[in-house]
Amino acid sequence: MNENRARHIGIRFTRVLLIAGVAGVTASGCEVTNPGPVQDEFLAQPASQQGLVNGGVRRLAELLTYGSYTHAILARELFPGGQTGFMGHDPITQSGHILPGSFSNRWNDGVQARFITETAISRFLEVGAPDNILYQAYLWNAFAYRTMGEFWCDAVLGPTDPDDTTPGTYEQGSSGNFERAVASFTAALGYASTPEETHAARGGRAAAHAWLGDWGAAASDAATIPDDFVFWINYDDELQPYYNTIFEANARQPAGSYSVIYTFFDEYYTATGDPRTPWFEDANIPYATASLDTYGQVEWKNQRKYNSRNDDQRIVSGWEMRLLEAEAQLNSGNWQAAMTIINRVRTRNISDTTGEALDPWVAMSMEEAWTFLKRERYIELWLEGRRLGDERRWAATNTPGALDTPDWESTAFAPGSRTDMFTRNPRSYCFDIPESERDRNPNVPPIS
Repeated sequence: MNENRARHIGIRFTRVLLIAGVAGVTASGCEVTNPGPVQDEFLAQPASQQGLVNGGVRRLAELLTYGSYTHAILARELFPGGQTGFMGHDPITQSGHILPGSFSNRWNDGVQARFITETAISRFLEVGAPDNILYQAYLWNAFAYRTMGEFWCDAVLGPTDPDDTTPGTYEQGSSGNFERAVASFTAALGYASTPEETHAARGGRAAAHAWLGDWGAAASDAATIPDDFVFWINYDDELQPYYNTIFEANARQPAGSYSVIYTFFDEYYTATGDPRTPWFEDANIPYATASLDTYGQVEWKNQRKYNSRNDDQRIVSGWEMRLLEAEAQLNSGNWQAAMTIINRVRTRNISDTTGEALDPWVAMSMEEAWTFLKRERYIELWLEGRRLGDERRWAATNTPGALDTPDWESTAFAPGSRTDMFTRNPRSYCFDIPESERDRNPNVPPIS
């Protein structure tokens, strides 16, 4: 299967949502322009089913496009340019710290994505909806839970029955999100009708299994996914909430909000020409469009992984699956087998500068193999909203091996300086449950 064929699976479920949300659908003679206020009996009508699923995907796309941009700053995949207004971040977030109780807009996106798809599942099961519609509802529900698990430190797990108004239960940590993701991916597989649909569900489930520490299940799922398989979340240039935000935030229309300077990828791409981490400079645009606190104007270097507002973002790929298989080997103690897989991922890439395959990594120990696994995930999944979660789960299990996360405290600022924004605020590795949820849900503890 070629990449273009795989790409169409992601678009098939998502591009329609941008039309349905604006133009509406017709159900039983009732003109529907917003699924929210429609009576429940209309939600299960055949003419409404795709629109309801698309509403959930729409919210997930909004979460991922903005959330991945913020995560890129927190994970030091991008260096902040000082922009605090349009397409920027406040100074505290630019320093890599999430204020407790903040980012309620992103939380709302994730919760709505879960709720809408769970409503769809409940209503569709009642009326015996077609398998392809049930597949979509379960699949996107699973991705909503997986994303919430990767993005947030803790979980609030509400009832899956949309008619149950019981407040969600609070859970420290994210395992409950991943357990629900596994359950929904598994249910989706029961309705899959093509190899591509099976790959999307198994690939999503493999990553959720990894978070739960079930490496046997993660490797088993990953092994079924072809190298060239890709499943995407679709972004669109028709409405700003569904632009590719990483592109838009640095597109000079008018924002120039970040730079690749001081990131791992600054020197790495120069040294290797790895086509997965491209960036460029423009002599006519020497600086980002704002000034960074305690630093000043930031030299502008722009990523070119994403080159338009409607460039889509991977949420499953065969090459990620290979790296999960490698990580499973490391967890079982077989670092030599892991390095074989890691270098298979790496050396498939042809350097932009030399025209030759990238050189393989050479490890002489388990610790070095872990370092290369972590580095290769950093490279392969750059700007896909995955790195911060990786660092979090590796820290939780005390895995060996070094990280390539840059030390901005001493590289971007004068050595020994204790006054810059990066030394005033500890790094965050996930979003915090927002105040809005804490205030209305008695099960969630207040900010301490």
